[in-house]
Amino acid sequence: MNNYLVSKIIFNHEFLFDITGSIFFKKYKTLILADLHFGKGISLNDVGNILPLYDFNETIENLKKIIKRYNPSTIISLGDSFHNNNTLLNMTEEQINNIKELTRKIRFIWINGNHDHDLCNKEKIGGEFCNDLKFRKFIFRHIKTSKITDQFEFSGHYHPKTYLKINKIKYYYKCFVVGKNFCILPSFGHYTGGIDIKSKELK
Repeated sequence: MNNYLVSKIIFNHEFLFDITGSIFFKKYKTLILADLHFGKGISLNDVGNILPLYDFNETIENLKKIIKRYNPSTIISLGDSFHNNNTLLNMTEEQINNIKELTRKIRFIWINGNHDHDLCNKEKIGGEFCNDLKFRKFIFRHIKTSKITDQFEFSGHYHPKTYLKINKIKYYYKCFVVGKNFCILPSFGHYTGGIDIKSKELK
C-alpha cells in the first residue's frame, strides 16, 4: 500500500489522489493539478514583500518529480498556472526553457484562470490554452460552478487546506474537497497559501 496516494473510483474510472495535491487519471495517463502560480515570488517582491525567489525552482522540481512518478502522456493545469498575465515577461530564459522542456515531451493543457486569463507571450512555452475542457463525463475548469449536473467537475482556485490541532497548536495541510459531482484541488505551487475548508467561501 502506498502511503502517498488514495485511489478513488469516479464514474467507473480510477483516479489516484496524490499527497502532492495532484490527481492521476489512470486509464488515460492524465495528470491533473491546479494553481502552480509560477512567478508569485517575483510579484510579491515587486510590491515590497521581500522573499527569496526560490518558489519557481521549488514548484518546477516538484512537478518533475510527480511526472517521474506517473509518467503521464497529458497534463491538465486547472488555471492560475502563472501568477499574473505578465509573468512570462519577467521570467528568465532558463525558467522559460524549463517549462518548454516539459511541454515538448508531454501534452500540456493550460486552463485559463483568473490570474492568467490573458497571459502575455504564452506562445513561448507551448501547450494548449482554453477556458475549460470537457472529456467524456468530466469537466476541467478553474473555478467550481454551482450547477448540479450528471458530470463530474475538477477545479482549483480556492487552495483548500485543513488542520490538525495538537497541544492547542494548529498544523495546516493542503487537502482536496470532494463532493458527489465535484473535486476542488489544492494549490500545487509554492508560496500559494490556502483557504480553510470550514470557511464560508467553501460552504
